Amino acid sequence: MIRVYTKERHISKITKFLTSISLEYKIYTIKDDLSIEPFDLGVSYCYPRKIIEPLLSTPKKGFVNYHPGLLPKYKGPTETEDAIKNKETHWGVTVHHMDENYDTGKIIQIKKINLHEPPTSTQELGAISHYFLFQLFKETILDIYKIR
Repeated sequence: MIRVYTKERHISKITKFLTSISLEYKIYTIKDDLSIEPFDLGVSYCYPRKIIEPLLSTPKKGFVNYHPGLLPKYKGPTETEDAIKNKETHWGVTVHHMDENYDTGKIIQIKKINLHEPPTSTQELGAISHYFLFQLFKETILDIYKIR
């Protein structure tokens, strides 16, 4: 079983997808108590808090993070603001193994996005990032669940 830690606005699409592939899961938001009961794989999907011990080491297969930015260059929660300041036209979204530091674990996969022109707002780049991040999630979650 996997546990997905995310924001409320992502619950519906994650639920629909995981149900469609018959994967056993539970979804948690910041409103939920963080249980330390054993589970197989932890997934942070745009979760607004850092996953720390003892939860970080609870799942047998570890934790992975779906990050709406291009790692390792754009770490942390200000990735879209930083990319706009830098007038990026090469962007991407990342899934990586989690460790005790913020956005530093081994990268599993990056989905690169070529933008036709630099984005002008965090809403614009955020929408692009989240579209491709969910595509990355759908493309990789079964493999990550099996190989970890």
